[in-house]
Amino acid sequence: MCSQNVLLLNASNIEKFPVFPYAFIQVPAVARRVGIKVICKDLLGIPLESWEQTVRNLIELNDPAMIFITLRNTDSMVATDYDRDGSGNAYFPIERTKELIAAIRSVSELKIVLGGFGFSLLPDEIMRYVRPDLGVFGGPDAIFEKFEDIQAGNYKDIANLMYFQEDQLISNSRKFFPPLASIEYTPQVIDEMKAFYSSFPTPGFEGAPVEVMRGCSHSCFFCAEPHVAGGKVRYRDLSAIMEDIEMLVDHGITKIYMISSELNPEGNAFVLQLANLILAFNARQTEDRRVKWLGANFLLNFTSTEYEKLYASGFTGGWFDITALDDENARAMRTPYRNKTLLTHLKTIAQFERKRLGLLQAQEAGQSEVEDIEENATPGESTIKWTLFLGNPSTTSKTIRNTLQLANREGLAQLFESCSIIKILRVFNYESPNNEIIAATYSVTPNLERIAYTQMLPSFANSPGLLQEFNTEEEIFVMFDHIAETYLSTKYRTTRDWSGFVRRNTTAHLITSWIAELTDVNGVRLPMHNGETFNGEPSAVLKELFSETSQDEEGHISEDQAKQVVDTLLSGCLQAFPEIFRSMGIPTRKEGLERVTPYELAVAIFNRWRTEEELVDEMTMQSKLVMNESTRDFIRFCIRAILYTFNVQIKPKYRDLFIA
Repeated sequence: MCSQNVLLLNASNIEKFPVFPYAFIQVPAVARRVGIKVICKDLLGIPLESWEQTVRNLIELNDPAMIFITLRNTDSMVATDYDRDGSGNAYFPIERTKELIAAIRSVSELKIVLGGFGFSLLPDEIMRYVRPDLGVFGGPDAIFEKFEDIQAGNYKDIANLMYFQEDQLISNSRKFFPPLASIEYTPQVIDEMKAFYSSFPTPGFEGAPVEVMRGCSHSCFFCAEPHVAGGKVRYRDLSAIMEDIEMLVDHGITKIYMISSELNPEGNAFVLQLANLILAFNARQTEDRRVKWLGANFLLNFTSTEYEKLYASGFTGGWFDITALDDENARAMRTPYRNKTLLTHLKTIAQFERKRLGLLQAQEAGQSEVEDIEENATPGESTIKWTLFLGNPSTTSKTIRNTLQLANREGLAQLFESCSIIKILRVFNYESPNNEIIAATYSVTPNLERIAYTQMLPSFANSPGLLQEFNTEEEIFVMFDHIAETYLSTKYRTTRDWSGFVRRNTTAHLITSWIAELTDVNGVRLPMHNGETFNGEPSAVLKELFSETSQDEEGHISEDQAKQVVDTLLSGCLQAFPEIFRSMGIPTRKEGLERVTPYELAVAIFNRWRTEEELVDEMTMQSKLVMNESTRDFIRFCIRAILYTFNVQIKPKYRDLFIA
């Protein structure tokens, strides 16, 4: 046992989303076992020109034996952060870490040891680039156990240690250590975490991290966990987890972020045991001490009953990583999902979320008599949503076509209110990307120049197949946004701007004349619009809709009223000209049209036309000899209204997403 101090510094925090480093909790806990005290300092908010003095002061105050640095991330992993016209969130923590090492060298000759998850992604490259004295690939347990040997320069056979010997980089054997079997938190580190978030309140505290397991038995192409933490799952002792939770609650923290690659990588038993323990703990607490917890990722293996158990314990949700509803893509990306079971699990979680949100809304409305509302029910997401990683290297138009077809056939698009698509892959060389992926990859320099693939820089790959078909990254991203909103969820329904649509596509006088014409067509029955009649002059509602100030003044026309105008016109058009819409494969009654899905409409149209212009022109040309121009304008308007209703965009490059 030795009694010494170590400094642990961090220069890799991200300004847009400051996070108290988990290394500041775990590394001191590991070091305490051998009597080493770790003093932690995050340099976020300290100007670069003050780093030398900051380090000098820390050394004078604490007399450390060594200086450790944690590199949590290599970049933000978000491609849009590195756009020239982006949000200004470009983030280069490797550069900042190199600058920190230079600042330390200028004031001290102490050994510098670099580690962390980000470092462990690219250990050889980062060691050579930033030039610390030593590196730690993975867990630091052996480094502290052999601390005196390291001080003496005896580096051989110390697991996970990296060092230079006559400028040759030496990497000792790897060892994947298990999670700590004892408590990690202390009152001091909790106070430090609270002080950190008081200094950086935006976006604020998201939950105290508590590791529940380490490593992952899966090998998803896009995930670094098996590479850094090992391919075997090591579960943390449940009593140690609960000790940390109790310590946090005793110090006023009840929001917990469970750290793992997946909450249930090898089945649901462990996380359900944990949920039962938290449920029992919460039952003994006053309301202000009850724990709410989340997990980053989980596999879609839970039943509805198991979801109820999780949420009853204070679970507030997590994420699940699906690439596509396409088994060929899943195999290429090495994900553990196949459609045979995945489709069932997607329906289970969507239906459970709908029930849970309905019960919570009833609770909030004071309907406590509603059955099945758990006493400990906790709010999670307020929207039923799912995520797809369609921006993976193996995605093609066929992948998307299969995904959209299945989503429609199985009713998934109607179950989810929102869909997020991960649009691009962060490329790391530990996956040995092939030449096709490398050709579709770009790297971004600190001055935001895009260059050919350079591993040390933030590097992102579009799908090679999609890049060939859509030509540019921008077109791919626009397509992803469109299909997520329209064919993989019902979000498009919330984005319709009916007053804007009407104002862009017609006039009050044209609407009035169209309605007048429809009233003369035998058999056409128009729904009353707001109880108003049309006598050849625009109604009050139409005048208000097209007035210059109607969009700004209080009492302006509502979206419902604008939609009623469109519905009146569309209902009449379907009745008056059924043969036109029948030839489009569209039901000729409004009730039938309401049962059509965007996907079904898109397939029907793409089977015959490649663009919206082709569709509209052909439909209006059919009756050119028997209709006047006003009537043809009316039919054009109604066709566009149908497309807008379902957010269907008829673009040549989209055809392969629907038609083989």
